[in-house]
Amino acid sequence: MLKTTKSISLSGQSIVNGTQVANFSANINSDNGSSNINSNIMNQTLYDANKAEVRKDLADFNTAVYEVEDQLDAESAAETPAE
Repeated sequence: MLKTTKSISLSGQSIVNGTQVANFSANINSDNGSSNINSNIMNQTLYDANKAEVRKDLADFNTAVYEVEDQLDAESAAETPAE
């Protein structure tokens, strides 16, 4: 039996002085709201020199993922009839 799921994908990049330092990705399952967040350092030298900025970008990306999770929760609650 085939079972399909719908998911939302988000991606982001941390750019410093025009160079990509890190890549962020997230997959959010629309059915249950579970998520998987990944980050990859693309340029270790620039990351080491700009950790605060790259970490802020990662925190901002996580916030964007949380906002989508919260939106899915709100939509799910609105669709669920009160008992």
